[in-house]
Amino acid sequence: MKTGRSLDAFCMCALLLLIVGMTSAPRAFGQGAGTAGITGTVEDQGGLVIPDAKVVIKNVETGLERTLSTNEQGFYAAPLLQPGTYEIRVSKAGFADAIRKDVQLAVGQTLAIDIRLSIKAATESITVTGEAGVINTEKSDVSSLITQTQVENLPLNGRRWDNLVLLTPGVSEDGGFGGVSFRGISSLYNNNMVDGSDNNQAFFAEARGRTRLPYGYSLDAIKEFQVNTAAYSAEYGRAAGGVVNAITRSGGNELHGDAFYFVRDSSFLAQDPRSKELGQPKPDERRQQFGGSLGGPIVQNKLFYFLNYDQQKRSFPAVIGPFSPTSYAREIDPAN
Repeated sequence: MKTGRSLDAFCMCALLLLIVGMTSAPRAFGQGAGTAGITGTVEDQGGLVIPDAKVVIKNVETGLERTLSTNEQGFYAAPLLQPGTYEIRVSKAGFADAIRKDVQLAVGQTLAIDIRLSIKAATESITVTGEAGVINTEKSDVSSLITQTQVENLPLNGRRWDNLVLLTPGVSEDGGFGGVSFRGISSLYNNNMVDGSDNNQAFFAEARGRTRLPYGYSLDAIKEFQVNTAAYSAEYGRAAGGVVNAITRSGGNELHGDAFYFVRDSSFLAQDPRSKELGQPKPDERRQQFGGSLGGPIVQNKLFYFLNYDQQKRSFPAVIGPFSPTSYAREIDPAN
């Protein structure tokens, strides 16, 4: 008994460390899947590039900072960033600091943000906010983004998150079991990734958990996902159809959480046509979906946690009747 208790305690500690570790550091997955990036050029007011300028890119939600320097061409690049809201601060001796706020970075996206510095005068820094959305000039792929707002607010029967890919252009159902086709190509040739990791069920060429089950990942744990339809980068690979590139939620400096409960009960449903025909009572059916999530800081700007729970309960009523309305009557009729 003592050995069993020690083993249980060890497993619980290992699980806790795994959860904390996954939310305490930026995700740096192989080949950039599940992450995003920011690039750009730093120039002066005359359009001349500024080498050796200091560029600090800060994740507003977690406080994580990455410090870079521009090269001889005034270029900087910050790959493998966790999707979220960022602030960019650029400084150089003799120039006023420039700050770019509210940079929204989505999964699989590379933003090109050029910064211009002015000669330092009375104003110590220039803050830029409320600019129009940045056009992605770094990639030529055909892709769509299902944002966190859409994931949280769109109605979804069954709460299977990857069903939302049907909202994107060029995607349709493939068969009657939940498969999806990109550009008319069989669902056997798709690739599904979560946090940059393989999320495919190899034998049936479907997402893990398969389409017969409600879901493998809770909808409440998905932050957003990118749907690559065509001409996507070779870093995704393994697909002739489409690529779904999702990222899960994580903790941050602010406490956030939610709870949900959905119910479908026979008391709110119409009578089943088959049971009505047979003169049977309405089948007793009840479906429940419930759970929630909670995330926040353990140590501000350094260590975070995120917890999620999701469960479904459902009864499966069956209406049984004979092939012929008189077949059972003949068997039990004493006169025959």
